[in-house]
Amino acid sequence: MELLIVVDRSSPRLLQMQLYDELRRLILSGVVASGQRLPSSRKVAEQLELARNTVVLAYERLVVEGYVVSREKAGFFVNDRLPDAAMLIRNGHVQETSSNGRIRVGKIPTFSGRSPSLWTDAAQRPPLDLFVGRPLRSSFPLTFWRRAASRHLARLSAGLTEYGDPRGLLRLRTAIAGHLKATRGISADPDQIVVTSGIQGALNLIARVFLAGRSPQRVAIENPCYQGAAYLFASYGAQLHPVDVDDNGLIVSQLDRYTGSLIYVTPSHQFPTGYTMPLDRRLHLLDWAYRTGTYVIEDDYDSDFRYDGAPLTALAGLDRRGRVIYLGTFSKSIGAGMRLGYAVLPQHIIEQGRIVKALLDNGAPWLEQAVLADFIEQGEFLRHLYRIRQLYLSARDVLVAEIHRHFPGSVLSGIECGMHIMWQLPEWAPAAAEFQRLAAECGVGLYSLSAAAGYQFNAASRYGLRSMVVGYASLTAQQIREAIGRLATAVQASHAPR
Repeated sequence: MELLIVVDRSSPRLLQMQLYDELRRLILSGVVASGQRLPSSRKVAEQLELARNTVVLAYERLVVEGYVVSREKAGFFVNDRLPDAAMLIRNGHVQETSSNGRIRVGKIPTFSGRSPSLWTDAAQRPPLDLFVGRPLRSSFPLTFWRRAASRHLARLSAGLTEYGDPRGLLRLRTAIAGHLKATRGISADPDQIVVTSGIQGALNLIARVFLAGRSPQRVAIENPCYQGAAYLFASYGAQLHPVDVDDNGLIVSQLDRYTGSLIYVTPSHQFPTGYTMPLDRRLHLLDWAYRTGTYVIEDDYDSDFRYDGAPLTALAGLDRRGRVIYLGTFSKSIGAGMRLGYAVLPQHIIEQGRIVKALLDNGAPWLEQAVLADFIEQGEFLRHLYRIRQLYLSARDVLVAEIHRHFPGSVLSGIECGMHIMWQLPEWAPAAAEFQRLAAECGVGLYSLSAAAGYQFNAASRYGLRSMVVGYASLTAQQIREAIGRLATAVQASHAPR
C-alpha cells in the first residue's frame, strides 16, 4: 500500500528525520495498525523520490525505538506493543474496552486541594509590581554564585553523581546551625536540621510526619494566615482551627479549648498582618504547648530583616522541652528560585523526618547546597544580609512616607521588619477589591489579602475587605514613588464627579 507521507525538501531538517516523524505519526494515530506490514523501503523511496538509504535509515530508527520490528525476508511490521501506548490512550487515539463493550475508566485520583497564589507569569505582571516575598533581583550574589559553582563543577565531586543524606549536605546543615545560634538564639545540632525546598517543602515534611495516614487531625492556625500553610494542611484532611490575631500576634487565650497535635504560627512577622509577638506572649504560647503536648510549627520566613528595635529570640530558642519545630528559608534573603529552606526538628522526631524526606525526594540538589554552604561559611551571607537590609529599609521608608502623603488616614502594620506591610485603607478610599482593580489599570500590582497569598477564615472581616498586603523589596525607591503616585491619581480620578 501507499502511505500518505509529505516531506519538505526546502526544510533544513534531514529528509530521513522528516520521514521518521511522518511514519511515527501514522503509527501513533492508528492509520498503520499494530502488526501491519510497512511498504518496502524501495517502494517508499520510489513514491517520494528519495534515496533508498534515506528510507532505510528512517526504518532503522523506528526499529531501535520500538515502533517497528524487522522480520528477516518478510519486511518491517508495526510493533504489537508500542512504546507510546499509554500516551495514545491519554490522547484518545485508543480506547480500552471491557468484555461487555463499555469503556473502562481508571480510578479517579482522590487528591483534592488548592494552590497558593505565589506564581504568576512574569509577562503578565504589571510594570510596577508590589507583590509580597520577592527579593530585589539585582541583589542576587551572582558573582560569588558563579565562581563557587564553577569551582565545585571543576572538581567533579561525588556529590554530583551519588545519593547523599536525605536531610541535606552536612556542611550546609552545620553552617545553618551556626547561623541560627548567632542570629536567632537557637542551639541546634546539625543532625536536627533537614534541608527542604523552601518553607512549603518543610510544611509538607511536617504534615507527612504528623497527619498522613491517620484519622482526621486538628491543626490550629492563625487567622488570617499564609495560604500555603492552610491549603497544605487541608489537603491532608486536617480540620483547621482558626485562632485570631491582634496587634501582638496570635491570641493564645483562644487556645484554651483546642485539642490537637499541631499549631502553626508566624510570631516574628505575622503573615499577612506583620505584627510581632512579644516575649510574654511567646512564653505563654510555650507554656500552653507544654501543658497540652502540642507541637508548635514556627515559620520564621523573613526574620533576617528587622529594622526597628532588637530582634526577639525565636520561639525555638526559648523552647526547653522540644515542642517547637522551626522552619526557615533562603527564598526571601537570596531568591525563591533556589528552592532551599530547612526545618529544625526536635531530637525525638529526627528519624521520622529523615525517612519522610527520603520518601519525598531523597534530598535537595547537591550543587546548590554546596555553594550555599560556601556562602555562609565564608561570611558572605551575613555581608549580603547587611547590604540588602539597607536597601529594603530605604524602600520601606519611602513606601510608608508615600502612603501617608497620598492616602491620609491609612493604618500600616508590620513596618518594623520583613519585606511587606499590611495597609488598612482609609475610610474614604475604595474597598480592597476595587483598589486592586484601579491599581492594575494604571500598571501597579497591589493586592488584597487573598490575592497576596493570605487566607482569612471570615472573608468579610476588616482584613479581608479593606486591607492590602504590600511587598516593597523587589522595587527601587523611585519605582515605589511612581507606583504610589500613579495609584493616588487613579483613585482621585475614580472619585471625581462625572
